[in-house]
Amino acid sequence: MAAAVTLMSACSPPWADDSAAAAETTAAAAVSRCTVPQVIGHRGTPEDENTLRGLEDAANAGASGVEFDVWWTQDGVPVLSHDPTVDRTTTGHGPVAGMTSAQVRALRTKRGEPVPTLEEALRVAVERRLTAMVELKPTPTPSQLRSLLSVIRATGAAPYVVVHSFNADAVKAVRRAAPELRTALTHQKTKISGAEAARYGTSLNVSRFLVTPDAVQDWHSAGLKVYTWTANWPPAWEKAKAAGVDAVLTDRVGPYKEWARTACGAGTTAAP
Repeated sequence: MAAAVTLMSACSPPWADDSAAAAETTAAAAVSRCTVPQVIGHRGTPEDENTLRGLEDAANAGASGVEFDVWWTQDGVPVLSHDPTVDRTTTGHGPVAGMTSAQVRALRTKRGEPVPTLEEALRVAVERRLTAMVELKPTPTPSQLRSLLSVIRATGAAPYVVVHSFNADAVKAVRRAAPELRTALTHQKTKISGAEAARYGTSLNVSRFLVTPDAVQDWHSAGLKVYTWTANWPPAWEKAKAAGVDAVLTDRVGPYKEWARTACGAGTTAAP
């Protein structure tokens, strides 16, 4: 038998050893591979939150996606605003829902930027090939829901969009009306299982305080992508990386990208 084995080895094709070596190299690479979560610009940037300038600045700093907030005007146009009123972010006053789209469009932020419509924001996302995490602040009425879906479809943004909300009813409404869209529950404070989170869509947008390796494994096992917010400093980034989340929402895209370049250490391959 020994002679037969030797003969087979001698007659093996010349690429056999190369294939074995390649397999060993691949295995070694897999062991040393380090995954760094993608980075999403939270509200674009804090300096120009929920503006086209903020979205562009986040993309220019290296973000693979942007997150922004949506309210509807009195005449049913979805616009970007985190707060229900324009007082904090613009030089104007009053609730978004009490103003026409023309009135909101006439406002300027304290840095001179206009308040964009959802359509404008999604066109930036499509042009820059950015994941667009669209947070619904209120639960939309039927007419508001129709306007949301109309804008997403008209801009061709569906492949880029993740519609998410703290309001479970808002997420459920979108899922019923447009099951082809990616949706996510935004969640904080209490633990949530993968099975429960999966009722709301394809992803989970979860507070960084709830992120642990076991929790992320459970969410991934339920078929969910995991986003975590709002992680602004290296200890939180390292925690997210160690837990295995898919993406980090941060106000500090540039510093995150700098950290990510060395986050895996020597002898490893960073896989964003």
